[in-house]
Amino acid sequence: MKKLIRLTGFCLFVLFLGTANGWALESTTVSAKNYKWGDKLKRGVLNIISSPVEIARDIHVTTEEKNLLSGWTIGLVKGLGDFVVRLGAGAIDTVTFPFNFPDDHKAPLIEPEYVWQKPGLDYA
Repeated sequence: MKKLIRLTGFCLFVLFLGTANGWALESTTVSAKNYKWGDKLKRGVLNIISSPVEIARDIHVTTEEKNLLSGWTIGLVKGLGDFVVRLGAGAIDTVTFPFNFPDDHKAPLIEPEYVWQKPGLDYA
């Protein structure tokens, strides 16, 4: 039981380290969309369900940018990290959807908002 508690605590610690950059973004980077509690719940559930896609996407992107070996090594490790971050952000959004956490406007914790969006584009 103690091992399970330690593992859970470690996972939460890693999760908060990974999402710290998302919380540090200024509100100007987030679209001017007025997010509601339903948007936050939908985003959280979809991010939990689609988080494994991060692994395949990062393998593919790294393979396209570099080579196959880099894709299956560097891309895999990056994908696993992004999977954990997106899963954690989805869990936080799902649990805290009725509250104004972390901001008053219920904006996404990570960018891009969904796994199928390309980083740096505005989808409002």
